[in-house]
Amino acid sequence: MSVTLVGAVVTAGVLGVTHAVEPDHVAGIASLTSRYGDARLSAFVGACFSAGHVALVVCWLGAGYLVFGRTEFPAVFDTIGTVGVAALLGLLGAALAFSGLKRVFYAHSHEHGGATHSHTHIRLPLVGADGHGDDAGHEHTTAGYLKTGVIGALFTLSPPISMIVFSSTLLTTGPELVAVAVGTYAVAITATMSALGAGAGAVFGRTSNLDVRVHGGAQAVTGVVVVALAGSLLADVVPLVG
Repeated sequence: MSVTLVGAVVTAGVLGVTHAVEPDHVAGIASLTSRYGDARLSAFVGACFSAGHVALVVCWLGAGYLVFGRTEFPAVFDTIGTVGVAALLGLLGAALAFSGLKRVFYAHSHEHGGATHSHTHIRLPLVGADGHGDDAGHEHTTAGYLKTGVIGALFTLSPPISMIVFSSTLLTTGPELVAVAVGTYAVAITATMSALGAGAGAVFGRTSNLDVRVHGGAQAVTGVVVVALAGSLLADVVPLVG
């Protein structure tokens, strides 16, 4: 194995890992996997997120070379992408916080062995009549995983500049090396995002084993943090009107 090939693989792998652990990606994966509370299922959800993400990364790389013929994109591309990601993060975070608060405050009066247990009962909007509207969205189906992939793709609305620039330096050595680098990059992103999903699933799985209100509180706090991150992203690109 040549030094050039090793260098390309290592560099592409590092770029893939660092891209995967960017705050918006971590927040997005945590928002999607926190509801499952299962490490293995959450890892698969993270992989689906990554699949859509990688697909759009490859599209950006192809567009850079085949359509634009360059490795630089107008700044407006990055601005639009950041705004889109911030909006999506805000929606995911708000939904997660809402779901968590519902778990904290919403419970049914039910009977066990003839004894009636009364709990706080709060009707919240945008949920089903039984108060479990969010759970209905946990689609463990092909369609559900495809939706996760689409969300992952939307997190790559901005061009992956570092990988595009790196790939351009490999063009003189031939398309084969570029293909190997892109493949390594994709594998690194997928492995890292799967690990992130598994980690989030394990953490929230632990809280769900403690108490439903503890689990809901953890979700609510995470949702608020995600919304705050979305706000910080917007603050970076949208001028504040004084």
